[in-house]
Amino acid sequence: MAILRIENLTKDYVTGFTGKKFRALSNLNLEVEEGEIFGFLGPNGAGKTTTIKILLRIIFPTSGTAWIMDKKIGEAEQHKIGYMPENPYFYRFLTGREFLRFYARLANLPIEDAKKKAERLLDIVGLGFAAKTRLSEYSKGMVTRVGLAQALITDPTLLLLDEPMSGLDPIGRREIRDLIASLKEEKKTIFFCSHILADIEMLCDRVAILNKGELIKLGTVREMLSSGQSNYVLSLDKVPPETALQMKQSAAKYEEIGGIIHLTIPDRETAQKMAESAISAGATIQEFRPDRGTLEDYFVREVGAK
Repeated sequence: MAILRIENLTKDYVTGFTGKKFRALSNLNLEVEEGEIFGFLGPNGAGKTTTIKILLRIIFPTSGTAWIMDKKIGEAEQHKIGYMPENPYFYRFLTGREFLRFYARLANLPIEDAKKKAERLLDIVGLGFAAKTRLSEYSKGMVTRVGLAQALITDPTLLLLDEPMSGLDPIGRREIRDLIASLKEEKKTIFFCSHILADIEMLCDRVAILNKGELIKLGTVREMLSSGQSNYVLSLDKVPPETALQMKQSAAKYEEIGGIIHLTIPDRETAQKMAESAISAGATIQEFRPDRGTLEDYFVREVGAK
């Protein structure tokens, strides 16, 4: 079942004294299935945040609409939607416990239920130890985790996360990745924007790529990577110097580490010929495999082509 369905969503802004129109989003169509982690990618200004703002009814579309759990936006039950902005503003003088109790009360939970909910969420996001610590003393990663806890207060079905990994160090990113993966196990549907493509590649079931307000690609990470041209990696040992020089001139990438030569070659036929030539010269093959690259490679290629 599609938890989120977007149809022909378009947003125009009027700019300047001349009233010139700028199209931030153009006829966006996509569906997000129940229980999936859906990555929403694009360069700055692609329309990602505009889309989220429309879904939250912060701004209104010029045309088109969206359905959340089969109800039009505006009619959907708001407590079923959780949201964490890229740069949240929290009351930094509050402790983690006070902060979550405050938002639980804003969500109309009775006092005792609000207290229990705050404690449970602190444990879920791994901040039980910092319950009495003021947010002003939290690290960036801790602020992100308490932001996720705040988004979970109403036990939403759909989570909208805008750049949840932004500004985090590698350890913090891994902690948030693990937390998002655990939410999927609880049957949450997660729609998140990120420019950290390695995290998208590891987490997402499907990915949409937006550029200049238009959807240019939609599919699984595997589909995207398999659709691109593969390079080939060839690693060789005991390569004679004259053969190594010839290979260096022919390969797209050449590295020598610990006496092992690592070559990146753009097509299989050339790679096969170079391997045969190396064997004839007395070299031994350590590795020969296709290298389909990363989601970042695919993203740069597709967005750059547009």
